[in-house]
Amino acid sequence: MRKLYLLLFIFILPLYPQTADTLKKESPSDTGKKGEGKRPYEIGEEVIKGERPYLITEKKLFALPGFNPFRLIEEKLKSSSYIYDEKLYYTIDSLTIPSLFIASNYLRVPVRKRFIYGDVLILFPYFEKTVASWRLVIFDSYGEEVKRIEKEGMPPATIIWDGKKDNGEMIVPGELYSFTFFAYDAIGNETKITGEPLKISGLFYEDKGKKVVSIAAREIFQEWSEKLTPYAKEILDEAANLVKENLKKEIGVFIYSHKEEILSTWAEILERELKRRIILPKGTFSILPRFLPGFAPKYSKIDILVH
Repeated sequence: MRKLYLLLFIFILPLYPQTADTLKKESPSDTGKKGEGKRPYEIGEEVIKGERPYLITEKKLFALPGFNPFRLIEEKLKSSSYIYDEKLYYTIDSLTIPSLFIASNYLRVPVRKRFIYGDVLILFPYFEKTVASWRLVIFDSYGEEVKRIEKEGMPPATIIWDGKKDNGEMIVPGELYSFTFFAYDAIGNETKITGEPLKISGLFYEDKGKKVVSIAAREIFQEWSEKLTPYAKEILDEAANLVKENLKKEIGVFIYSHKEEILSTWAEILERELKRRIILPKGTFSILPRFLPGFAPKYSKIDILVH
């Protein structure tokens, strides 16, 4: 019996080392001796692999530093900028930045518009009954007729007055203008409509290819003095914007008044105020006082011709 047990042990025992060697050859953990730190799997062990999502709800504190560590680098890399003023005009190299220099002349400031642009008066007459003829008469502040428009038949849906008098001249800013509309039926019955007086501080219109900015002198200067009115700055800003938008070659400023002694002072002030607002090359700006003796009615105005 002892011999039989020994024989069986001899035949069974070599099977176990062979199985272990086979597992060690097939398992990737056999490289543990090379530094990966994994042990070989044993018979009967079960390997479980998988992932489990986990939400981190812990709040982290976040604070910006009190200074910009990249400030010195940004100052070296940021693009250059220019302030368009009188100093730049006399020191600029037009060959270096011509586009920026040209663009500076078109910079505008926001203003509340006080001028009348284009048409001065627009009427929308409407009559239920038939009109045989009609007439529109416009008067100045002295009651004198400056414009008359009359035609036969029904009036058009829109009647436009461009501000020119019967003699072709433009009206004078600073004056009061009113209108009266007359309509007649077939037997001569008259219907009259009177409009409220309209005060015009300034005009912007085109005359013979030139753009004209016409301003009442009393809107800029206090009564026959060199002091500016409280709203003179806004009016001059608006006038400067119009010059910048329409300037192609040069501008001429004409000051009209029947007070000869004040004309030279007004001219100096206007030249200074306009040049503060507009950058102009030399030789493109001129200003000329014009004395109007014996004019009735008396008026004072400033015309800026842009071409």
